[in-house]
Amino acid sequence: MSKKERIVCGLDIGTTKTCMLLARVSKNQNLEVVGTGYALSSGLNKGNVVDIEAAAACVLKAADEAELKSGVSIDWVTLGHSGDHVQSFNCHGAISIVGKLNQVTPQDMLQVIRAAKAIPMPPGRDILHILPQEFFLDNRGGIQNPVGLTGSRLDVNVHVVTCDEFLKQNLVNAVNCAQMRVRRIVLQQLASAEAVLTPDEKELGVALIDIGGGTTDIVAFLRKSVHHTSVLPIGGDHFTRDIAMGTRMPIEEAERIKKETGTVSDDGIAEDALIQAQVIGKRGMYGIPRRFVCNILRERALDVLELIKADLEDSGIAPHLTAGVVITGGGSMLDGLVGLAEETLGIPVRQGLPQGIQGITEDLSHPVYSAVIGLVMYGVLKDGDQTMQPARAGAMAWFQNRFLSWVSS
Repeated sequence: MSKKERIVCGLDIGTTKTCMLLARVSKNQNLEVVGTGYALSSGLNKGNVVDIEAAAACVLKAADEAELKSGVSIDWVTLGHSGDHVQSFNCHGAISIVGKLNQVTPQDMLQVIRAAKAIPMPPGRDILHILPQEFFLDNRGGIQNPVGLTGSRLDVNVHVVTCDEFLKQNLVNAVNCAQMRVRRIVLQQLASAEAVLTPDEKELGVALIDIGGGTTDIVAFLRKSVHHTSVLPIGGDHFTRDIAMGTRMPIEEAERIKKETGTVSDDGIAEDALIQAQVIGKRGMYGIPRRFVCNILRERALDVLELIKADLEDSGIAPHLTAGVVITGGGSMLDGLVGLAEETLGIPVRQGLPQGIQGITEDLSHPVYSAVIGLVMYGVLKDGDQTMQPARAGAMAWFQNRFLSWVSS
């Protein structure tokens, strides 16, 4: 690979996993996967960093793997961000058009968006995204790009996403500690949407539900614009812990059972079907009724789906979801969840798999990787190309010194 290869890097630091993906950018902006890295996460709770050293070590492990496969060193990343501190709202801005011939200019667009976001922000809050929904020119709506049009007044509706500035900085610090820099921070579900939603779904009205380990991230589109985002502080880890608490399994064993035999539907499960598992206080393997485990998972799934339903209804977007709901993320892999979601939400539901990038292996074509693939796509969409250098050697070897140096600075 040449020294000046056009490469983008996406980094998804989740509660349960840390994923990195490198992709080559062609002249016509097509993407091809050239390297991936994966590590079990540590030092995070519900999407928030609670141990920078542990989180940075996971980033380095994923980076080492991605660099080894691609032959390039990772300098800049497009970083995904979530957490229960993320909040959003819709707001409005308006300006008068006073330029030559009353034609709207790009500067007018920027000015009206600035007017929309000119609202008092509580201390400690940062604006993560300002997403235009629709422009109005002299009260005529349905305008996506008003530049060049003529009028006297320009209005805009925008969706604003905010986050805790210190929690965001903790995530950036973990990446910096791993000797990488953050080019752009992207709300996790916006990235996933790039990878799994179709243009028609965004136009007609769709909600994407990204079920991660610690959070469930929601974004709703209508007429190709973001109209709602939210983060629910509940995810796949809660399913695992419910199994562990209900059966006295170790957490690791409960996670295995969830992945291998977990289902929210008891259709086809025999009354006497047992799951062989390790149980605290028992020697060897112990038989647990599979229907019992199914009921545990079903109850938790219903709780999550009712929270999602209430969130969509409270936002006012629910009646506009003509294209239904798309679920993705590791939590979406639970058997029977799509059907249960359709029953609970009362609208069509499908599982979203990442697409739109060349070189996706069967392993990568999985809901777990929707966010990191979407981050790469978002990075190209917003930032163009990034240049990487030949890979460094032995990143983990210098991690401790790097961390101590970062702390002292």
